[in-house]
Amino acid sequence: MKLLIILLFITAHIAFAQSQHTTGSLYLAPGVQQFSFSNLNSILTQAGFHKVPLAIGFGTGGYGQHKYLRIGGEGYYFSGSANRESTTTEIDGGWGYFYAGYVIGNNSWRLIPGLGLGWGGSNVSAIRTSSSSLNDLINNQPNTSLISVGGTFLHTAITIERDLPGKQYLAIKGTYNQDFSSKNEWTASGLTSSVSDSFSGFQLSLIIGFILN
Repeated sequence: MKLLIILLFITAHIAFAQSQHTTGSLYLAPGVQQFSFSNLNSILTQAGFHKVPLAIGFGTGGYGQHKYLRIGGEGYYFSGSANRESTTTEIDGGWGYFYAGYVIGNNSWRLIPGLGLGWGGSNVSAIRTSSSSLNDLINNQPNTSLISVGGTFLHTAITIERDLPGKQYLAIKGTYNQDFSSKNEWTASGLTSSVSDSFSGFQLSLIIGFILN
């Protein structure tokens, strides 16, 4: 979470600095996120759990633009939950990235391909419904497993923007974040063996933007 806050301040600074020369923007970005944790999903389904679910998230970001070149960054938090019989699978996490994009199009409609670099992480919880007393639950801890994974990724995106009246705009952004390594192991306190999954996935966001100058 600290990473996201720091990233937000940095991107805001970039946007304001660039707006003194050309244009800058701050924006909100609600969206959905799907990871491809194939090894973990196989273990979860074999144990009677739902696979890692689709996550709903919210991001904030900003950019500065000089002519057709756009430089910016974004921080994003996501979470999701799915049930299967007497079990629940939950995911939460976040990431942040910096990116560069090239603006194609006129003043009303724009297409922006982008490329960047970022880092993020996620936690997955596997929970069984319990009928134990509170004392038994605390003493035995049989019902919840929490594991984590994260990594550095290459950010690729395509954004379609449309101006609104005033200094606002709407955009749809499709993103794929590709982890640099497929060797990231799930970790947890006291874990003696694990499996690896790539911290990669698709993201689709609705961007609500505000031009600063």
